[in-house]
Amino acid sequence: MTASSARQRRAEFSEMSARSSPVRLLENSLGVYSPTGEEGELASYLADEMKLFGYSRVRVDRAGNVLGESGSGEIRLLLCGHMDTVPGKLVVRKTRDALFGRGAADAKSPLCALLVAGAEAAVPGVSVTFAAVTEEEGDGAGIEQLMKSGRKFDYAVFGEPAGADRMTIGYRGRVGLKVKIQTAGGHAGSPWAHSSAFDEFSAMMTRLKRYELSNSVEGDHFRSLSLTPTVVTAGSYQNVVPALCEATLDLRLPPSVHSSVAVREVRALAEMAGEGVKVKLTAGPPTEAYEADAGSTLVRAFQRAIIVGLNSKPKLVRKTGTGDMNTFAHKGGAQCITYGPGLSATSHTDGETVQIKDYLNSIGVVKEAIAQLAKLDSAGPARP
Repeated sequence: MTASSARQRRAEFSEMSARSSPVRLLENSLGVYSPTGEEGELASYLADEMKLFGYSRVRVDRAGNVLGESGSGEIRLLLCGHMDTVPGKLVVRKTRDALFGRGAADAKSPLCALLVAGAEAAVPGVSVTFAAVTEEEGDGAGIEQLMKSGRKFDYAVFGEPAGADRMTIGYRGRVGLKVKIQTAGGHAGSPWAHSSAFDEFSAMMTRLKRYELSNSVEGDHFRSLSLTPTVVTAGSYQNVVPALCEATLDLRLPPSVHSSVAVREVRALAEMAGEGVKVKLTAGPPTEAYEADAGSTLVRAFQRAIIVGLNSKPKLVRKTGTGDMNTFAHKGGAQCITYGPGLSATSHTDGETVQIKDYLNSIGVVKEAIAQLAKLDSAGPARP
C-alpha cells in the first residue's frame, strides 16, 4: 500500500468521526437498561436499527439473539457482541469526547461498533453475520443457541472493550464451584469442644491458596490459576458455633490447565476434612481457556487495519477474564479474536466510559480488517 493510499484511508476514518448515526446508535442503546435476562427491549431496538443500516434477514432467535446478514461470498465472518450488562442502572451522559452509562465499556460500545462496521464494510467475497447475543454475563445461553443453529464460520470477532489499537487474543477459562461444609456445631462459649464449619472452610481455603500458588507464573496473571471465594455464608445465631458453611468459589484457569484436572485436584483438597466433618464440592459447566495463534490470518488482518487506519502499532492483549470467545472457539471451529472500544478498567463499575473517538476509530478498524481479511484469505491456505 502506498503512502498516499494509507493517508486516504486515515482521511476516511476522520470523515466518519463527523457522522452522527453511529454515535446516536450507541447513545440510544445505553439508554435501554438491559441486565442479563432483560435484553428484549434492546433486541427490538437493535433489530429496527439493523434494518436501517442495511442488514438483510434480520430476525430474533429463541434465545433472544438478534441476527442479520450483510454482503456475500465464500468467506464466512461472524461479528458478535452481547446485549446484556451487569445489574445497576446508570444515568447516560454525553460530553464532547465521551459517553458514560451502563454498558459504555462492557460491552455496548463494542457491540454497536461491530454492528455499524458489518453493515458498512461491503467487501466482495465476504459474507458477514452480525449477532447481538444474550446472557454473556450470565450462563451464556445466547452464544450456546448460536452454536446450536448449525451455522459455520471461518472467522469470528467478539465485541469486548480494550481500545481501538488493541485486540484480545486470549482469555482464561472458568469453572464456578459450590462448597457445602457441615459440622455438629455447638455453644460459642466453649469453641474448643465443637467443630466450626466456618473454621473448616478457612482451613480449606488455606490448602486451596497453596494450590493456587503452585499453579501460578510470577508476573503473568493470564498464565496463572486463581481461586477466589465470592460468596460465603455461615452460622445461624450470635452465640452458636456454625454448623453449616456454604460458599461459591470462582476458579479461573490458564491455557495450560484443563478444567477437569483442576476440578479433580481442588475437590481432593477441599474434602481433606477432619472426623465428623462433611464436605461436598460441586462444579458448574466449565469454560476452557483460549489463546489465538498470534500469526493467524484474522490477527494479521486486524494488525494491518490498525496500522493503516490509526498509524499505530497494534497491541496483542491476553485477559484474565472469560468471554463468549472461549466457548465459541473450542466448539465453532473458526479463527477468533476479541476486539472493541471502551475503557476496560471501568467495566462493571459505576464509571463505565467510552471515548467517542475510540468508538469511531474502532468502526473504521473493523471495516478495514474485513477488507484485509479478504486479501489474506484468498492468498492463504484452504479454510477449514
